[in-house]
Amino acid sequence: MLSVLVPLIPGLILWKWQQGNLKLILWLVISSVISDLLSLWLMNRRINTWPVINLFLLVQFSFLFQILGDQRKIILLRILFFACIGFGLYNFLFLQTPKALNSYTSYAAAILMIISALSFLYQLMNEIPVEKIQTLPLFWLAFGVLVYYGGNLFLFLFNNYLIAHLPKSHQTIWVLHNLLNITKNVFFFVTLWINYKSRTSRP
Repeated sequence: MLSVLVPLIPGLILWKWQQGNLKLILWLVISSVISDLLSLWLMNRRINTWPVINLFLLVQFSFLFQILGDQRKIILLRILFFACIGFGLYNFLFLQTPKALNSYTSYAAAILMIISALSFLYQLMNEIPVEKIQTLPLFWLAFGVLVYYGGNLFLFLFNNYLIAHLPKSHQTIWVLHNLLNITKNVFFFVTLWINYKSRTSRP
């Protein structure tokens, strides 16, 4: 939970230098803080936290897709995005319900975000809009998306099975998710910092 402070504090300080969809990163981080605090509150009262986690995963998916997706006008990806959101809501309400991790939704969102990030990086490498590509903020965000969703891909899929049949293994493997979450927040910070440096270094 504390790792969310890594992008939150600089994001608030550097707010006026953020431009376009990069401001959505801060809103995503704020959503993460609210989700973590609410989950902690529910956990202390022995109330199921999966409803909060499921909704946050949908919110996170929506924000990240919007940030990367707006860079390219690929109709198919947008159709898949809205289909994934629709399926996610249906899954949340009727299929897997809020009482367990909506692994189908999480897995589908992970695949779509990996495709979206790879598509963005492929276009970036082809066009090479600047001499030093590492100075582009979204370059780092795309890598953060790949690391987070790529690492969690199979964890999302098998999470509910592990809880039901191998609870001790699930607790151990979920540490991987926490580490990937920390890495994701570090990439968020790098994205915001690179954007700040590029904005303030202009003549």
